[in-house]
Amino acid sequence: MFFFFCFLSRAIKTNQDLLPETPWTNILYDDFWGTLLTHSGSHKSFRPLCTLSFRLNYTLHGLRPWGYHLLNVVLHGLVTALVTALSHSLLGRGLWSLLAGLLFASHPAHTEAVAGVVGRADVGAALFFLLSLLCYARHCGLRGDKWRAFQRRTCGGGSAARCWGWMLGSLWCAAASMLWKEQGVTVLAVSAVYDLFVFQKLRVRQALLLLLGKVNELCGETQKRNANHWRRRENRCATYENVGSRSVYSLNRQIRFQIRQDETGRGS
Repeated sequence: MFFFFCFLSRAIKTNQDLLPETPWTNILYDDFWGTLLTHSGSHKSFRPLCTLSFRLNYTLHGLRPWGYHLLNVVLHGLVTALVTALSHSLLGRGLWSLLAGLLFASHPAHTEAVAGVVGRADVGAALFFLLSLLCYARHCGLRGDKWRAFQRRTCGGGSAARCWGWMLGSLWCAAASMLWKEQGVTVLAVSAVYDLFVFQKLRVRQALLLLLGKVNELCGETQKRNANHWRRRENRCATYENVGSRSVYSLNRQIRFQIRQDETGRGS
């Protein structure tokens, strides 16, 4: 079987960042197609991990297409396995989770990304997207007693180190997903939805009330800080902790007030 690059593969054939003589740090300054990010003609797509994988392919076998396609297929297999694992936690270990994995693997929208070499950005982002979500689901499971633990920000079951270690792993995978393709950052929102509606089993109304409560709490804290700020400016004496300082400050203000009154009386 022979593989060929399609016209979109200029991200490989004409990308100077893949060449061994090009410093690998250039991928931090160039877009997905090898153009400097600050250039007016840049696509502005920052996907350094995907470009790094292309560079690895180029180092191993140059521009021979089979290696690029093989890695795409391997990544797609890993993503399918993660989708099946996620389906196990949501649908149970039955026929439905297996069917979900098979449908994901064979859906044209997914196989198209695998067939095109530059579609690796989508496949790689999906891989770390799912890893991030699975890590967060594990964090939720170790956190323990659901709503009360969520309020206290503690870990009910398991050690705190393991619990928040999964959380840190989720954040790292989210960052990696974003560096494969920009849309990977959306896993943070998906994780929040999972926490509220799958783990917490909240209804939409409860989630809205929770959100309004947090917003109200934030507004209250802001108003309190502003009130303390103005109270300190208007009445500094009341904010002094030392009784002697308050007495001296109060006496000084009374003397200055009396002097102004005397000067006003003389002028009239």
